[in-house]
Amino acid sequence: MSVKYTVMKKIVSFINFQKIMAQPYDKLQKVFKTGKGQPDIPKLSDPELDFSVFKVNDFPVLYVKHKKPVQGVCIYVAGGGMLKYPKKAQAKEMVRYAGELGRDMVLPYYPLCPKHNLYDVYDMLYELYKKLLTEFRAENIAFLGGSSGGNHTVGLISHINAKGENLPMPGKVYVSSPGTMLCSDAEIKMAEKLDRTDLVMSRKALETIFNGMTAGREVPEYMKYLQKGDYTGLKEIYLCFGGDELFAAAAPSLKKRLEECGVKVTLEIGEGMYHCYSVMPFVSEARQGYNNMINYLKNNISEEGVKTI
Repeated sequence: MSVKYTVMKKIVSFINFQKIMAQPYDKLQKVFKTGKGQPDIPKLSDPELDFSVFKVNDFPVLYVKHKKPVQGVCIYVAGGGMLKYPKKAQAKEMVRYAGELGRDMVLPYYPLCPKHNLYDVYDMLYELYKKLLTEFRAENIAFLGGSSGGNHTVGLISHINAKGENLPMPGKVYVSSPGTMLCSDAEIKMAEKLDRTDLVMSRKALETIFNGMTAGREVPEYMKYLQKGDYTGLKEIYLCFGGDELFAAAAPSLKKRLEECGVKVTLEIGEGMYHCYSVMPFVSEARQGYNNMINYLKNNISEEGVKTI
């Protein structure tokens, strides 16, 4: 383990993020100032990119578009437990991703609690996906999601099937540490072990945050339990979990369910790694995960990827 990673783990343990995240959801809303803040989209510039903002279901979406047309787009679904909008730094990352992936980038500022719940997020992402289908072929649309954003990303496939409009599935889906509730004794037993190594999440925090994201309303089962989703029609997905994080307890059953639906699954579990390490490569040990993510998302873009409308 590198010196930097050793120091980082000691700092996070001292701050006790597990305890912070396990607070009641209404207290977490105060910590993150949920409901008070508005989407703060920074002004971005790059000689090779154009930047614009449009709305879907009254919520803003940042669109980072190459000036020279490219043949693919990636929708980045940020995490945050529906407690906060993407940070300015995450918006700025879209510039780097656009260059490294060779795709246009889209960053949705989806609705937050307590006024909205999981279903509202899924519906916004669904409408956003439909809009992008008018510009790009489905096989050239990719999704990148992390943490609760990974939940929304994976669950969106089930949502597409539940809607019954026969939308074609996206060509690539990459998720880092997708959040999900636990639904079997084997998962719970594994989670009890991982509770001791996860730097941020705990079983208590998991239940608190998911109950908070439902906002006290009924939502479809597949939004809470990714292991019970319907992934029919999706061709492939890349799952990435940190070996020390709680959500890794659900990795085997999620992989099994996806494969039952005919999906080709690549599963990466980084030994000794933390939650969302591939999208947050703070230490050298996480760099390979980041590189794997970039290589997966930038490959195999069809030569006929851009529709004319």
